[in-house]
Amino acid sequence: MEKMHLIVDLKKCVGCYNCMIACKDEHVDNSWLPYTGAQQKHDQKWINPVKHERGAVPHTEINFVTKLCQHCRNAPCAHARPDAISRRKDGIVLIDTQKAAGDKSLVDVCPYGMISWNDEIEAAQKCTMCAHLLDIGWKEPRCVQACPLRALNVVFCDDDEFERLVREQKLKPLSDGSNAPRVMYRNLYKRDTCFVAGAFVYQDGEIKRAAENAVVQLKINGELMTTVKTDFFGEFKIDRIPKDSGTFELICDMSGYKTISVQVTIGEESPCLETMMFEKL
Repeated sequence: MEKMHLIVDLKKCVGCYNCMIACKDEHVDNSWLPYTGAQQKHDQKWINPVKHERGAVPHTEINFVTKLCQHCRNAPCAHARPDAISRRKDGIVLIDTQKAAGDKSLVDVCPYGMISWNDEIEAAQKCTMCAHLLDIGWKEPRCVQACPLRALNVVFCDDDEFERLVREQKLKPLSDGSNAPRVMYRNLYKRDTCFVAGAFVYQDGEIKRAAENAVVQLKINGELMTTVKTDFFGEFKIDRIPKDSGTFELICDMSGYKTISVQVTIGEESPCLETMMFEKL
């Protein structure tokens, strides 16, 4: 049977929060029983693009990691309250807010922190993937419909087919995947890895000019890891470097100028490199 899966693309999300606003528009003051009760106006965020920063001034990058219920096949919440939490045939996990009423402990069961407490109805709630709309013929939930850059994309297929998509598109789970989530992420390296970025200039009379097309190599223990060239602005960026991967050597060459070699240590954060100047041979 076809099941619901959601793909979140970090490269496409710009943090417009349309998904969150659409979710609020659909669920605040609207009770969609038996799917769920009305969402609380404030505090509750069933979908939440969380800002993540990488790098250091002047080479910085902001990404948004959209968090929501992962609709896990091995959902801890369903194990905790099988009488109140169900998994539909299409894979969507729902909390019966009437059966779960008064049980605040459910908030702490979700390893993703995406079950919240509604003081107004005194029940735990979470994303329903707008199941009430899907059941009347909608092709996607409100958050996906509202995403202008399609950073959110629903895929209905059987689990084997989705596993093939995961492998081919190199999708990753938000955590270790032990809960078998149905929400997967593209370009999650933007949260999980570091980058090295910098800029080169050279002196041309009284003017400092950008060193375009300079060759930049990154080595560790003498072994070449990758090679890139500087752009029109004399800048370069080497991405997807694992955190805490040690000290690298950055070697930079431009015809007619002395080689520049610097040590770069990759820890938890992407390092800051000052603008470097080539000297003539």
